Amino acid sequence: MLVRLLEPDPILRDDPVRPRISPSKRIDGMNRAVFAWVENRKICAIACVSYQQRIPTRVKDLLEYHQWPTRAILYSVWSYKKGSASKLIQHFVKRMKEEKLRIITMSPKTDMARNFHLKNGAKVLKTNRTTINYEY
Repeated sequence: MLVRLLEPDPILRDDPVRPRISPSKRIDGMNRAVFAWVENRKICAIACVSYQQRIPTRVKDLLEYHQWPTRAILYSVWSYKKGSASKLIQHFVKRMKEEKLRIITMSPKTDMARNFHLKNGAKVLKTNRTTINYEY
């Protein structure tokens, strides 16, 4: 089940992608959120999201506030159970498309990120100096 976390949780310190973003900055109620994939009352995967008007290329871009965002930016996804991150992404993409938002990532330039997003149906949108933007 896809669940939105409403408060910063210590589990957010486990982030292997962007560990320098504090749990409190990930959830601000305005333009940042965290979603979890939950099975049997256990968190199996996490996705951190920033709602933006522009396509970000740097971490500081994720922390900007936009009053009328048009994009849901996935900037960190990790899993505690095999296959759970894919389930989270599938349900998240469906929800955001219902809300008429484009789904973009700001991913590190790694084979793991590339393989994950391409396997889940994303396409390369833009290659930046230190990141890659995929679009679902």
